[in-house]
Amino acid sequence: MKSIQNGLTVGFATVIIATSLSACSSQSASSVPSGCTPEYSFTTVKGGVLTVAATDAPPLSSTADNSFTGAEASLLKKFADANCLVVESLPTSFAAAIPTVESGRADIATGGFYRTAERAKVVTLSAPTYLDQLAAVSKTGVSKINDAMGQKVGTVDGYMWTAEIRDSFGSNATVYPSSVEMRADLAAGRIAVALDSSGLATHLYANDTDISINILEPDARVSATAQPAQMGFPTAKTNASLSEALDSAISKWKEDGTTVRALKDAGLPPSMAEVGPARLLQ
Repeated sequence: MKSIQNGLTVGFATVIIATSLSACSSQSASSVPSGCTPEYSFTTVKGGVLTVAATDAPPLSSTADNSFTGAEASLLKKFADANCLVVESLPTSFAAAIPTVESGRADIATGGFYRTAERAKVVTLSAPTYLDQLAAVSKTGVSKINDAMGQKVGTVDGYMWTAEIRDSFGSNATVYPSSVEMRADLAAGRIAVALDSSGLATHLYANDTDISINILEPDARVSATAQPAQMGFPTAKTNASLSEALDSAISKWKEDGTTVRALKDAGLPPSMAEVGPARLLQ
């Protein structure tokens, strides 16, 4: 999804932090009952509060209408409740989110961040929560790379698969600045297949009854079809107790179905939760 693409950027402009946070508002997203006993022991930036650098990346994370919603928001609210904390979300840009956590202004960030080796140098990345699966959006039910060969296809700049799509389809491939422009060209018939993140496609085309969204079958020409990027929550390297608690919670969520329910509630495919062994994008 486009939000996740922006999360791939490693060189952050730290000056954006002040701009983003100066205009932000906080929302208390949970209440703590009296006598609450936390499931884990860890410190937070503010006592009794889980401070989240929240990017606007629906359907994973949204700060629209002065609220904090989405699949990742749902999981973090559950994590906060279990540890006797209230959630305070700080709406921030993608570029500012990681520096906000790294500098100690927030405990954690949301927005579908890829687990990359470069990012792991500056923050601790949680255990994987979901996959960023590559999907084909079409009116003809395309589900394989071969199905799309010979047709006009589109994808979006910045994804891990963009270069391979361009190489595989040559002049038949158009690379768009965002999924919105690509959706318009698909509707107008200028392309036959839109190759996009399954999560974003499910959200973006929710009301389009004449199209199908299929996760692409593995194909050696496009590595993301066989090994999609894993997403996780970034936390500060100085707060090992928080990252350990989060990893333990993520493991439990996988076992009891919490992650799948959060995805379904956000209108996302449950297959995104089938993350496999933890790995980092190089």
